[in-house]
This record gives sequence, structure tokens and C-alpha cells, in this order.
Amino acid sequence: MGQIQRYTWDGLPVAQDEPHGATIVVRRLAAGVAGEWEYLLLHRAHRGPQYEGDWAWTPPAGSRQPGEPVLKAALRELAEETGLHAEPENLRVIDLRGGWALFALDVPPDAAARVDPEHDRLEWLSLTAAAGRCKPAVIEAGLRRAAAVVRPALAYRPLAYDDLPDMVRWQGAPHAARWFPGGLDLQTARRKYGPRIDGGSPVAVHVVLADDQPCGFAQHYRVSVDPGYAAATGEPDAIGIDYAIGVQALTGQGLGPNLIWQYVRQVVLAAHPGAASIVASPATANEPSILALEKAGFRRVREIVIDGEPAPELLCALDCGHFFGPARP
Repeated sequence: MGQIQRYTWDGLPVAQDEPHGATIVVRRLAAGVAGEWEYLLLHRAHRGPQYEGDWAWTPPAGSRQPGEPVLKAALRELAEETGLHAEPENLRVIDLRGGWALFALDVPPDAAARVDPEHDRLEWLSLTAAAGRCKPAVIEAGLRRAAAVVRPALAYRPLAYDDLPDMVRWQGAPHAARWFPGGLDLQTARRKYGPRIDGGSPVAVHVVLADDQPCGFAQHYRVSVDPGYAAATGEPDAIGIDYAIGVQALTGQGLGPNLIWQYVRQVVLAAHPGAASIVASPATANEPSILALEKAGFRRVREIVIDGEPAPELLCALDCGHFFGPARP
């Protein structure tokens, strides 16, 4: 099938080339102050009174080059403006919606940055001091948003039989049970997930670890393995994903977008290197899940109805080439 056409929720076409650039909020632990972070700001080197003042301070940021993948652009701008080189897995997604992407990066306390010709100085500042320097207000808002997001180290490992009690608890938790009707119990979990654990199913399931602690699950599969889903989406060659944060204390803190982004980048594309599109379809009423997908770079496409499902779902799609670069054969 052809590439999915993306639309905004009110039916208008989405500009395929967004975001046009990226901001990377960089922080490090402050020396001699336990648990305190300091944030990197750069000052524009433009001369003249019209450029003076706090507004000229920003985190590292820059525009994409024509056709450049979003992730590559963010890493390039970071290196060019600060001399800091980051591994892709260390760059955390905050929000990829709209015209400008927002990432975050934690660096070691002794990390040393330098300025490029576009800037004349840099400073590492407390959040309050850094926010006070940033102008206009949208720059300050992005800095504060990145600072507020929880940033545990994420990892993914294949689901095992010993994880099934956790799976039952996660799907039955008060914040999640609405989206997992049917009341999963241990016996049902063994029937459903046993083939996936044993390798007898085309669906691959992983436990999500946050700072080495299991906190939820994610799974991926080729859409074509489910004829009903393939018919509803019209995208049999896409890769589908599902996910859930099962620990309620970790919800509502901005973890979801990075969980989705890193799962796609580290696990899904490693298993399906030629994938052009990743799709997910939460229930239309599950706005937190839809918002997490949007922040991870997915676009709302349209409502779909799948035979046998009790409620419509909202198809969301991620263009892999746009964000990660050309697919590997």
C-alpha cells in the first residue's frame, strides 16, 4: 500500500517536513550540590543593541538541513554548537509535535562544552537562573518542560514466564484496566503470552525496565499477521506496536513518549530494519496514549473500526525515514 497521508485531528493535512529543527536541553549535576542540576545556555554572537539582553540566551538548537532526518539534525546541531557528542539512545524525546522538536540530554558532571562562531559565550545555570535568561516565553517553557520530565534509564528485554504475574497486575491496575477489558488472570496470560514467549507467535513482547525495574510492556508485529487489522489500517507492510506503563506512579510524568521512541529505535527497527512506517491505534478515548504517540513523532491519521473490537481506535503512524533516516535493507 502507499504511504499513509497524515492529517490533523480537524482534518487538515499535516506538513510532512515538520519539525523544521530541534532544541536540545542539556543538563549536568552541579558540582558540590547533591541532586542539583545545572543547564547549558548559549548566547548568540550577533552584535548591536537589538540583540542585547536575556532573550539571546537559548539551549543548543538549530534547523534541519533539506531532507535531513530529525534525529541526525538534533545530534549534528548539538555537536556543532557545543562540541558535545551524544549517542542516539542518550537523547531523550520530550515533544516532537509541530514545527520544532524538543529533546533532552544528561551529560556527566565534568562535561565541557565550547561555543561555535554563532555564539560568544555559554553558561551552566540552575533551572531558575536559566529560565530567567531565556526569551521569548516559548524558549523558557521548553526548558521547564524538559526539566520536569522523569528520566529513568530505559531498557527492554524479552517477556518471560516469570513476568506473567506482573503482566496481570499491570493490565489490571486502576489506570490501565479500562484499556484491557476481559480481566486478564494468570491462566489466561499463560495461554495468550506463552506462544509469544516460546517464539511460536509473530508478536514479540518485551518488558520495559525503568532504572532496571520492570514497569510495563511493549510489543511489535507486522500488521499483515492480523488480517482484520491489516484491512482496517490499509497498511499491511507497516509494523504495529502496543505498549503500556503498568506502574501508576510513573504515569503522567512524560515517560511515555521516550518509552515509545526508544522502543521503536532500539528494538522495533532492529527487528524490522526495512520498515518504512510504524503504526499504533489506541482507543479514541485514550487521549493520554494518543498524546504520548504524538510527542514521539506519530501523526494522527484517522479513526478505524476493527471487527470484533468494542470501540473505534485512532490510527497513528510514524514515518521512519523522516525521523531516523533511510531504511536498511
